[in-house]
Amino acid sequence: MVTNPGNPLNHSHESLLLITELGRALGSGGEPESLVYTLLERLAAFLKVSGIALLTGGERGEVDGIWGRGKLSVELEAMAQRRWKAGREGSGSKQGETEGAWTFLPLSGNGFPLGLLAICLEPGGDLCPAERGAAQAVGEAALRLAKGTVCRSSDRKAHHLEAELLTARLFQDSLFPRTAWELPGFRVASMHSAAGELSGDFYDLLPIDPDTYGILVGDVAGKGIAAALIGGMCRVAVRCQAGCSRSPAGVLRRVNRLLHDDLAERTLVAMIYAVIDTKNREIRLARAGQEEPFLRRASGVIQIDAPGLCLGIDSGEAFDSVLEDVSLFLEPGELLLFYTDGMTDAVGPSGTVLDKERLATMLGKTMPRGAQESLEELFRELHSLRASGDLADDVTLVALERVGS
Repeated sequence: MVTNPGNPLNHSHESLLLITELGRALGSGGEPESLVYTLLERLAAFLKVSGIALLTGGERGEVDGIWGRGKLSVELEAMAQRRWKAGREGSGSKQGETEGAWTFLPLSGNGFPLGLLAICLEPGGDLCPAERGAAQAVGEAALRLAKGTVCRSSDRKAHHLEAELLTARLFQDSLFPRTAWELPGFRVASMHSAAGELSGDFYDLLPIDPDTYGILVGDVAGKGIAAALIGGMCRVAVRCQAGCSRSPAGVLRRVNRLLHDDLAERTLVAMIYAVIDTKNREIRLARAGQEEPFLRRASGVIQIDAPGLCLGIDSGEAFDSVLEDVSLFLEPGELLLFYTDGMTDAVGPSGTVLDKERLATMLGKTMPRGAQESLEELFRELHSLRASGDLADDVTLVALERVGS
């Protein structure tokens, strides 16, 4: 069965209203503790649920606090402790688990679990993928407040800017796919870590028709609000053009012509777009300046070469002539890795660089793990390399794994 995560943009009206209200609450000031409860209260009203709680975890993996309202009890705390332990040990679902009337959604920071959001649903109730994504985005904002990682500036202008940045991050996060996507014969996993408040990276999973799906990974040169806005614009443009052609190169050519005049001078956007035909198991991809993907096979890891220029360099002729579709087929157990250059530009304290050669070696060592476990291992290596240093650039990883026979 195909689990379609839906288009969060179709659900954006209510989530935009929620995030606007959150922006007002954050901009009005107040103590972090009261703001945490404000976030949870408004999220509960948005989801129309009877109970909600935020579970925070300590540095050593212990549970160090539960915030919430509604049907909180000793039993809830015990359930939350079990779910938290399962997640820390890697045996819990990355998309959430249900126990009794409660659904527990994992909250992450830099790709790793830092907390849980517990939601009490009505009997037979469920969250649609867009609601789940919005809930996790808001939950992570509340988690940051609860953990004291948001600066509470006394300067009014700085305070409002901080609130606007956090609100923009909330909306951007709510648009990123979060639900595991099941395609007939394939499995998709993704992980993302922003270097700052807002990310210039973007990615998407697009249902085109019952047998055809698209994967998009992109990177806008630069960081901050401008890069995030351009990334959102590019993501919407690809969604609008995906149904016009089954050729990835054809879609990117259309997108480049649409966006060229709107991209500011010297603003470059790198993208890679793949179309998966689940009926004949064919994968077609085109690369517009994005990093060449890696294919993990039992015999080793190879790089998939595909020509292409970044969007924004040329209005059409040169871009169109260089871009080409590349076709490939995966055998069961094989995995295709898409990544942004923040992964291979990471530098450790000793000057060690996680370059493409090292990434290929790391990917080979993940065999025979599945898509999600492989990405988690790559992120562990990334964080081990950079130790306590901050990311220099946003990092996005998307894995497409062939499953079955």
